[in-house]
Amino acid sequence: MPKQHRALEYYDQIPELHFVCHFLARMMSRVRYFPAILDESGKITEITEGEPVERLNKIQDPGGGRSQIQYRYGLLQTVTGEGVLFGYRLNQPDERWKFLWKDEVKIRDNGVAVRLDAQKKETNDVGIAYRMWTPHPRHSDEADSPIFAIMDICEELLILTQSVRSTAVTRMTNGIMVFPSEISPSSPEPGGDEDPENNILLQDWMTHVQNQKENIGSAEAAVPFLFEAAYEYLDRVQWIKTHDPATDYMEKDLRLEAIKRMALGMDMPPEALLGMTDANHWTAKQVMHDMWRSHGIPKAEQFADDLSEEYLRRGLEEDGYKDWNSVVVGVDDSQVVISPDRTEDADKALDRIAIGFPGYREMKGIREDMAPTEQEREFLASLKLRQPIELEGGELVIPQRGPLAQANGNSPEDGPADPGTRLTSRQESRTASAEILGAAALALNRCRELAGVRIRRNDDSIAPGIPLPLIASVLGPEKVVDPLKLVKGGAAGYRSLLEEWGFETAQAESLAQTLEVYAARTLYESRQPELPAGFIAQIEKAKETSDAMVHR
Repeated sequence: MPKQHRALEYYDQIPELHFVCHFLARMMSRVRYFPAILDESGKITEITEGEPVERLNKIQDPGGGRSQIQYRYGLLQTVTGEGVLFGYRLNQPDERWKFLWKDEVKIRDNGVAVRLDAQKKETNDVGIAYRMWTPHPRHSDEADSPIFAIMDICEELLILTQSVRSTAVTRMTNGIMVFPSEISPSSPEPGGDEDPENNILLQDWMTHVQNQKENIGSAEAAVPFLFEAAYEYLDRVQWIKTHDPATDYMEKDLRLEAIKRMALGMDMPPEALLGMTDANHWTAKQVMHDMWRSHGIPKAEQFADDLSEEYLRRGLEEDGYKDWNSVVVGVDDSQVVISPDRTEDADKALDRIAIGFPGYREMKGIREDMAPTEQEREFLASLKLRQPIELEGGELVIPQRGPLAQANGNSPEDGPADPGTRLTSRQESRTASAEILGAAALALNRCRELAGVRIRRNDDSIAPGIPLPLIASVLGPEKVVDPLKLVKGGAAGYRSLLEEWGFETAQAESLAQTLEVYAARTLYESRQPELPAGFIAQIEKAKETSDAMVHR
């Protein structure tokens, strides 16, 4: 098709088109394709072993992987709408595959495909070829490309660019100096004043201009040209402007309009070409995600269908594979829609107890041999919870848990308890924990109330009907700043209560500080949140530490 060759020429000549044609190709290169079984309900189940896996894994780049094949597929489908999956050195250890433009592959009379070099001569790469194309609405055997619809715009853009180049090359930015012939001194040399080399005035003027160009920074370049002539002719010396930026570059706006039309005509969001300068980080990320979902996924699934229909199913049928007609190529786009930097996801997953330490280190990019030992893990946990640590013989020792209590609260090793020691049963311990959590919820509410009091004290315009804990959420972060300062001291009563209940001062201070930080972080929510994740475990750990100190 002549249009395909025109599209390739526009791809080579128009930088904006060259850039946008690689947009989907870059994302498609990160998609993972796998063989799967399609059941009657339309659900696919990945095949992890067997002939479908082995056959699909043969489709690899010369250097391994499949990213370049997928990249070239996305590129050629955008430019020409057509390409060829070409395999050579088949059934050999170094079997290779490429995705090529169809003019690079020749099909011999016997059906064998051979790759051609740049001079259209046959190479030693002989194998098999599968044509893959986007069907045109007019006829399904013809290829369709988004560039076909914008060819006139591409031609217009080339003409405008040539016009700008012509203006830049031919314009006279320095203008013209006009001297009356009456003030030009006669030349003593034969040949007449018509020869510029015999004109003394022109010789002096050209010498002056040449010195300014070649001897920049010298005195002769800084001194103005001295010209002496009769008074009645001096006002006739003038400079004529030959360059007007306002009119010489009228193509600038026309080119911008052509680029915008080209962006609207491509099979992708205009932001892919025009940029997202008005979007912040999060908005741009969402736009990129929507781009892939609306324009990238259909192209990725098209490659999966082509690969399944033209290569995988056909080969499995020839090999007599059972249920070959139920085998499809699945698409995994997780590496496209998920950010490569997953450190924040790792932190959130660990907070929600949804991931183990090995997976956490992998997402963080930490080597497994850097994992802490069990003693180091307990030591670091004790630092985080502010537990007391002892040094024994130069080694770090974590305080052990206190002896287990019997049902009556007595230790099985220590015998009868000291009358001055308060012992609790298991049921009493659960009740005490519930009371501690209830007091924590009240302390959290107190922090929000205290913030409301401080905000209202500094702003008389707040409606009196708004409850104190909700004032910050009503005003929002635009009007309410420094939330940690607003809630400071809200958990002081909770800290004192914990100390009365037998907690160590450091443990009580740590729990109270945790509540205040959490209250500041959730201050703008419209309702009081639940207690922070892991707070119950922190209480139990603090309680065990306090009990251990009491037993010691």
